[in-house]
Amino acid sequence: MADLVEPDYVPQPASKDCSECFDPAAVGRGREPPRADFFAYESEALALWRAPRTASRRCLDLNGTWKFTWSPRAGQSPKGFERFDFDDASWGGMPVPGNWELNGYGFPIYTNVDFIFKCDPPNIRYRGDDPDYNPTGTYRRSFDCPADWLAGGLQVYIHLGAVCCTCRAWLNGQELGFSTDSKLPVEFDVTPHLRPGRNVLALQVLCWGAAAYLEDQDMWWFAGITRDVYAYARPRQHLQDLAVRAAADGSLELDAEVVCSSGLTGCSLQCRLYDGAAELANFGVPLHQRTNSIAVGRQAVSVPGVKLWSSEAPHLYSLLVSLRDDKALMTEAVCLRVGFRTVEIRQGRLLLNGSELTLRGVNRHEHHQLRGHVVDRESMVTDIRLMKQNSFNAVRCAHYPNDTLFYELCDELGLYVVDEANIESHGMDFNWDKTLGNKEEWDVAHMARVRRYVERDKNFPSIIIWSLGNEAGNGINHHRTYMWLKRRDPTRPVQYEHARWRTDPDWNTDNIEKMDANTDIYCPMYPSHKKLEKYGELYEGDVHARPLIMVEYAHAMGNSLGAFKEYWDVIYKYGVLQGGFIWDWVDQGLETQKNGKKIWAFGSDFGGKDTPTDLNFCINGLVQPDRKPNPHLFEAKKVMQFVTYRAVDLATGIIEVRNRYDFLTLEHLEFSWQISQNGLVTESGKLPGLSTGPHQAENILIPLPQLNAGPRCEVHLLVSACMRAAGGCFEAGDEVAWEQWLLHPPHKEEVPAAITGPEPAVDQAPELVTVTAGALTARIEVSRGCLCGLAFGGLELLASPLLPNFWRPPTDNDYGANLQNDMKCWRFAGQRATVTNGLRIEPGPGAVSIGAELLVGAGAKLHLDFRVSGAGVVVAAKWRPARKDGPQLATAGSVGYLKGSTHRHIDVEGNVVRARWNDMGAWQSLTMNVAGKEAGKPLEDGDKLALQAVTGKTESKLLLHGLVPIPSAATTPPGYAGAACAVEATGDPQDPIWTLRRAAGEGHVLSGDKVTLEAGGKFLAVVENFVVAVDEESPFTTFLLEVKEQPAPMRIGFTGSLVDGFHDVEWFGRGPHESYLDRHASARVGLFQGSIAEQTVKYVRPQENGNKFETRWMSLKRRPADPCTMMLISAAGQSQMLEMQCHHFALEDFDGGDVKAQQSFLHAGELIEQATTAFCVDAIQMGVGGIDSWGRKPLDEHLIKPDQDCDWSFQLMPCKEDFDSDWRRRLL
Repeated sequence: MADLVEPDYVPQPASKDCSECFDPAAVGRGREPPRADFFAYESEALALWRAPRTASRRCLDLNGTWKFTWSPRAGQSPKGFERFDFDDASWGGMPVPGNWELNGYGFPIYTNVDFIFKCDPPNIRYRGDDPDYNPTGTYRRSFDCPADWLAGGLQVYIHLGAVCCTCRAWLNGQELGFSTDSKLPVEFDVTPHLRPGRNVLALQVLCWGAAAYLEDQDMWWFAGITRDVYAYARPRQHLQDLAVRAAADGSLELDAEVVCSSGLTGCSLQCRLYDGAAELANFGVPLHQRTNSIAVGRQAVSVPGVKLWSSEAPHLYSLLVSLRDDKALMTEAVCLRVGFRTVEIRQGRLLLNGSELTLRGVNRHEHHQLRGHVVDRESMVTDIRLMKQNSFNAVRCAHYPNDTLFYELCDELGLYVVDEANIESHGMDFNWDKTLGNKEEWDVAHMARVRRYVERDKNFPSIIIWSLGNEAGNGINHHRTYMWLKRRDPTRPVQYEHARWRTDPDWNTDNIEKMDANTDIYCPMYPSHKKLEKYGELYEGDVHARPLIMVEYAHAMGNSLGAFKEYWDVIYKYGVLQGGFIWDWVDQGLETQKNGKKIWAFGSDFGGKDTPTDLNFCINGLVQPDRKPNPHLFEAKKVMQFVTYRAVDLATGIIEVRNRYDFLTLEHLEFSWQISQNGLVTESGKLPGLSTGPHQAENILIPLPQLNAGPRCEVHLLVSACMRAAGGCFEAGDEVAWEQWLLHPPHKEEVPAAITGPEPAVDQAPELVTVTAGALTARIEVSRGCLCGLAFGGLELLASPLLPNFWRPPTDNDYGANLQNDMKCWRFAGQRATVTNGLRIEPGPGAVSIGAELLVGAGAKLHLDFRVSGAGVVVAAKWRPARKDGPQLATAGSVGYLKGSTHRHIDVEGNVVRARWNDMGAWQSLTMNVAGKEAGKPLEDGDKLALQAVTGKTESKLLLHGLVPIPSAATTPPGYAGAACAVEATGDPQDPIWTLRRAAGEGHVLSGDKVTLEAGGKFLAVVENFVVAVDEESPFTTFLLEVKEQPAPMRIGFTGSLVDGFHDVEWFGRGPHESYLDRHASARVGLFQGSIAEQTVKYVRPQENGNKFETRWMSLKRRPADPCTMMLISAAGQSQMLEMQCHHFALEDFDGGDVKAQQSFLHAGELIEQATTAFCVDAIQMGVGGIDSWGRKPLDEHLIKPDQDCDWSFQLMPCKEDFDSDWRRRLL
């Protein structure tokens, strides 16, 4: 109990200023000891009903509009504001709960890692244009104290649910105390200061004090009172604290602490346990005096036949605890929800009730799109229901204790919870000699935060794991909190991601870190699939191993969550891998207006130009700010579904069904099957019910009908499991799990069928070749070899030419991996491709073939053949990347390596430039950004360029700097007699200060050329292992330039646009949502339709979106009265499936260019819908990735290979649907 440990604060006298706010050890003064969350009612009926506390006569709700004034300076409140008689008539109003920045005071600031103030603990100096900016909010609230509270001699307390960041409180001019921790309640005893009638509560709230160094979470820096405020009354003898432990064996233990300032005087404690209305146990708790003011009691009983609590069956009991006086009269009653369950780690596994758990988890911030950090019940219920409906069974409270209502709802609706201390000092260095986690002066603050949240939340059965905090380094303070917590609550494991050894403070993507002792679970951040596999291989059979549960993984920023299925393939392979928590649940966007349009605002949208920001790195959600699902939520649901299937023998219809629930059988599910032919359902049926046990599997037999499928028919089998009845977060019929198999593939004809129809006529002009065949007219541009016109029935259909395309609007993951620069050579490569040997025109029966060979970029070739007939245009393409027949051509934007005369490469680590090894790795990579030359253009003698190096990375971006000479830093490297100065990687990565000269003279620069680089009269040189700038040329200034192989393109395909009038789309392929090479498990094969406008996924920041992976055909539709009612785009020849997309937006409007922050349309709400329809037809597009968003590319198998050939064909078929009702058959 709370009084059995030392106080959580250092008593201090009140100060006239806010200096204690900047003392790390000053965590609180005058506040009540931490206790479990409960409300004591004046009647047992109210307690059992679990009535809103406002229904009690002992509660006074203080939410609403408070008087408020704001200052941009720390501690600057109006003089005497705390006085009872202070005149606040001129003040404004502030909603409580409410964030200042969303109610007219100050401005929202978002950063991920860096503090918004200079890192100099415990001092605060804002990093913006005003270093003294540190707002103070001053509140006043009048209330009338109920007369019966005073007449009855009740003890009265003020409850402040959460105040950010530090708070001082007064009642009627008398100071109550001081508190820190923005995510926990503070309570003050106001009894001595109450007056009959009107009372005035005054608060002074400071935005950032020393405590802010422990609250550097990846979220908005909001201030204010963010949870409920109320006054409540208690009898003089009352329940101070209750701790309940209910185990899977039916044992029930209750520890009680009673305030009894005048002695026990016959008071007693009675408990009754109910299951609904049925009373299961009735027992007393003997009390004995512990101190002059505190009595304690403990009782243990056994309850036979209890129903156990789990996320799958969250059965709760009600424990009514009644305190009675010496006359046996009930003085107050508390009702606690009790879930019987046992959490333990045994033999290398996390167990609940003896069963191994698999946590399908997600990290969740408290965020509301309008109210910021003020989250109501409706929003919480929406989140939990969506999580449950999408296969989640666990949530991590990232990175602080939540409103207790959220835990109550998790208890009731069934979610496992990782509860976390409000500790993150991410902006500090993680090294043990720098982190606050290893500083003695921060010991009290760390301990107070852990103790207070554990005491508050200890009775919630949904909480199965405690966390010491997030990204706060490691050291003595975390060791002490771990040891305290293990003593305080031995019934739950404790985790801490940063519990790493002193010599290994940072986490590693691919390798297993050396772990310290202060964690029971190995909970890495953003491990690769390779790392999980490695841990599984090492520790699967080790009964002493820590179970691995990823604390954060699959960074869901923008268009992401690629290779998510591959994560779960590994998890299911090894029992020691017990799941993880996706980062994260909700895009932390704020609804606002920009140029009259609603947008979801993020970091750069508020404040002045000097406001610290990490842009849109707060947009990492599976759902958008209004909880509209992003497409990758569906991928998470499918991959983590609780029932999986495996084809045992498709020919006879034998399917294995595996129950991946940890406790439920499959009796609550109804199974069905269906057969589809070319996307249309032709047969379906119900399956017998299954009672397969948890973690078990059994085979089922699908009564497959006789398939009468023609050679062009594609047949699929789908098996689905849906809820039999409504319950919890589900409605009857909700689909829980499905799988689909190909039963009969289509067989493409080896020899294409002869084309019938009108003979085409060819008109050749110097710039254009026109082919007319019946109602169709196609035009081919001679210089670019592209289809620039396509008309049907006199209606021109193309608004822009059909051009090769090797680029996509970069995703957030692309930006994080610097692909917008590394692959820049492909941005305009398709538009600038040129015909090498003119067009080849070959008339034939019923069709004309027009061939062209295009030179693309630095040596790649695209061979095209347009086959034009009355039925449409077939485009056959062959992609041949540049062959390394000779030395690699150096191009603007390419990556090179500079080897000095000592056979050492220039090497950059951080900002330090050296020449250490004869290696060509990440540290030796230099991107050559050339002045006035587009990426991909050949590098030539005399070009001016910047030498760009990656100098580090954060969780939001790669750090890029240019190599620059530092004339003021003179140096004398050994073995060099002349003057020299240092070279550092501290310059602008785009500033072209170096002039490149080939030893061979004028011409293109090739890999293997000897070169010199000169900047302002200084030559780059390598002397031994020193990189310096010298005044004269010498052998030290000559470098061998080695050029890295040109990267593969992001996609290989075509793009174009159609004229106004196309509104709807139908397609046969994967859907209904977008899908990609590495994210398509959730998109089933079928026939889908909708408006073209609906196909654009409006990620908060526009980027690549709307792809349809493995599409057989796509039909873009117009009005029936038009001469052409459809444009059919279908795979042709040997290409059975392609990737397609369509939009009513220009593709370039999704593109952020070189610098994301300078994107023309930075928010989806700003996009301007076009009358035209943009479309893409791709042979392949690289995956979207998803390990992290700050460096990792998609997995190798989801990338296009630099030497990968591609052959593909598709056809454009304009037609009039009224005259061609069998057009679907013709597509096959």
